[in-house]
Amino acid sequence: MPVMELDAKEVLYKTLAILYRYASEIAVLEYPRRIERRSIDLAVRLRDGRRILVKVASDLDDIPKSEVQELLALASSMNISPVIVAKRRGGEELFEGVAYEKYGIKVVSPETLEGILSGREPVYIFESRDGYKVRVDPAKLRERRLEKGLSLGDLAMVLKTSRKAVYEYERGRLDPTIERAEKLINLLGEDIVVPCDIFDTSNLPEPRTVKPFDSRLEEKAAADLKAIGFKIVHAKKTVLDIGGSIEETRIVFTVQHPRESKRTLYEKSIYMEKMARTLDIKDKGVIVEDRKIARELEKEGVRAIVIDNLSDLIKALIQRRKEESRNE
Repeated sequence: MPVMELDAKEVLYKTLAILYRYASEIAVLEYPRRIERRSIDLAVRLRDGRRILVKVASDLDDIPKSEVQELLALASSMNISPVIVAKRRGGEELFEGVAYEKYGIKVVSPETLEGILSGREPVYIFESRDGYKVRVDPAKLRERRLEKGLSLGDLAMVLKTSRKAVYEYERGRLDPTIERAEKLINLLGEDIVVPCDIFDTSNLPEPRTVKPFDSRLEEKAAADLKAIGFKIVHAKKTVLDIGGSIEETRIVFTVQHPRESKRTLYEKSIYMEKMARTLDIKDKGVIVEDRKIARELEKEGVRAIVIDNLSDLIKALIQRRKEESRNE
């Protein structure tokens, strides 16, 4: 086993040990088998109900862009928090108590993750493209400035920045550097800074499907779901092939591939079922072309859906959900 993979597994086990103390359910997704070739290692439901998709690495630079983009697209399509846990970046240890970022996904060390989950050490410092920043409460910043009788220009002079920058702090559209945040705290009080929520999903980008599809069956399944209105993501490096959502309905499907053995398909489907259960996704299954294969999979306890039935089945599920919501 390569050293890089051994190091990544060490981070995985350490992350698992931490998460077991704060999660109500965890699914370890060991597919593909090589940890450095998959986009998701863990699906997690915390005790407070938050759901997370986790990728781990020994060194952040070991994760290729394609895996990060797939993780981000899947998380966005299902409104689930994506997080990367790593020990180093470019060979250098990640600072404890700091949130980093890679292609739009927050990155923390195992120790920082434990501090966040325990509530003992919230993260106040995060890395952005132009250095380390601190998030402030815009309303409280304005309130404290006015209480002190300071104009935007006065505060800008103290911080050695522009009046426009202070105005953007108060709008919540710009974050101060560590140095300026320290000056703000000394002048206006430490409660004007707020923790960085690494699980926040409000700013996730719109999901982009990964192309090309691997088979005609995948392409047809995606087209059928898009026609109903689903936001769809095609995945290549995890236990599902198609994920998505429409309103409150979320879906995950594994799709039969040409020349894929029934054993491999069964293995993927078992991990996919674990992931769906952990994330409380009720609409899932294995999409196949042949009813015979569907029957064989169902004998193994796998929910199989023949492609010709997919559209009608999903439409019926959505309608049933709407009726249940009206009756609540």
